[in-house]
Amino acid sequence: MTKRRLTRRQRQVRRNRIILACAAAALLIIIIVIISVSMKGCSKSKKTDKNEESTTAKVEESTQTKENESSVEEPASTNADNSSATTANATSVPASSDSSEFAPPVVPSGNTVSKGTTSKGFQIQEINGATYIDGVLIANKTYALPQDFIPTNPDQPVNADRSSTCLDKTLMSAWNTMLKDATAKGLNIYIASGYRSYNYQVNVYNRYVKSDGAAVADTYSSRPGNSEHQTGLCFDLNTIEDSFQYTNEGKWVNDNCYKYGFCIRFPKGKDSATGYQYESWHLRYVGVDLATKLYNNGDWLSLEEYFGITSQYPN
Repeated sequence: MTKRRLTRRQRQVRRNRIILACAAAALLIIIIVIISVSMKGCSKSKKTDKNEESTTAKVEESTQTKENESSVEEPASTNADNSSATTANATSVPASSDSSEFAPPVVPSGNTVSKGTTSKGFQIQEINGATYIDGVLIANKTYALPQDFIPTNPDQPVNADRSSTCLDKTLMSAWNTMLKDATAKGLNIYIASGYRSYNYQVNVYNRYVKSDGAAVADTYSSRPGNSEHQTGLCFDLNTIEDSFQYTNEGKWVNDNCYKYGFCIRFPKGKDSATGYQYESWHLRYVGVDLATKLYNNGDWLSLEEYFGITSQYPN
């Protein structure tokens, strides 16, 4: 069979058809690729949106959780209080209230002048210029100490203007027992400030007056001669911050210190009686008998309330 030759024109038409077919195929492939990429992008976009929504939800949930935790913080503190109360009940009470380990501080001998009685009938005496009510040394805004007063029964000789070792001997014995019991319970308590001389208190008070003014300073700092720190019968624990009352140490001290003869000298809500703001860290040694009465089943009384005396500067 003889093969028919294609004309030049026919060959050109065939080439054009082939090129057109290839171009159409290429265009189709491009369209398919574009559609595929577009669909994948949409899918990815939806996935991203979903992830962002999930992340936002998690952030909101986290924020809400923190808010919820914050809102239950007080009840949590209450639980801690209950736990602390349980600890307090578990702590052994001194075997007898007349134990010499937790006996009242020694009352010194010397020039004694009777000053009548308080509004509640307690005897007021002035011994060597210092005021004792029912045998308890008082230093507050009404009753000042002599400028040269020093602790009368110090555990160590008073040879410095500020010391944690020049405190009363009976106090130190009680403190060592309380410290041992607190340490056994995993608590960290320590004396941050103990004895301060009259001259040292001058500097302390003047610094606060310079910072806050006399009226404000008088609500939290004693004028020289009116500070309990000069008696050697008190100390400040750990830190002079309100936050101490919320620590495990602060709670335990509040609930247990009376068992060792200590009292919270400036109880909460008793500013009008004591003349000072609440100080959860400031302990005064009075002996276990009086401390138990002041504890008042957890509703601390001040010495001013118990004895029926005032705490007001004369001017």
